Amino acid sequence: MKKKLIMLGLIVCSLFTTVSAKAVEVTYTDMGVPNIQSYFKTWMDYRTITDKSSPQYNLVNNVTNNWIYTDEEGFLRAIGETDLGIPEDYYVIALGSYYGTTITNKYKITTDTGRVFYGILGDQKADIHTNSTKQYARNNDVVEFIVDTRKLNKDVKRMGSANVYMPLNGNIAKIEKISFIW
Repeated sequence: MKKKLIMLGLIVCSLFTTVSAKAVEVTYTDMGVPNIQSYFKTWMDYRTITDKSSPQYNLVNNVTNNWIYTDEEGFLRAIGETDLGIPEDYYVIALGSYYGTTITNKYKITTDTGRVFYGILGDQKADIHTNSTKQYARNNDVVEFIVDTRKLNKDVKRMGSANVYMPLNGNIAKIEKISFIW
């Protein structure tokens, strides 16, 4: 009986070891940024996404998930993956098609002030509203934040730019696409 318990214990331990040995590799691909003054960061209310059949609508309205929330400043956020090395929750953002078109793509964004924030693609800027490379809007807006205007930080609302919110302050200096290899 004792030998059977020891064998069973060894089998269980080997199963856990095998499962935990499968690590996730996180890679960051530098996407480049335009050489412009990119401190202006617009915002849009999530209720302006109205096509109920779109992945954008499903994401921002928690139709198929339960991991999007509005933070205390009014920004839509997605629960981060701290267990995979992402140290904070993602901001739900819109980017030009240059950076990707798949809703839920994830990004690490660094400003020239040294601030880092993480974003998840919740919408895409229309190509007709971006420059020829599809990187930024006509007002030099590279990153647009998706928000709940009823709860939005009063300074961000008044100025029309999320740049006045210190965690997001500065020109966009680097955008890296995050990939998870299982």
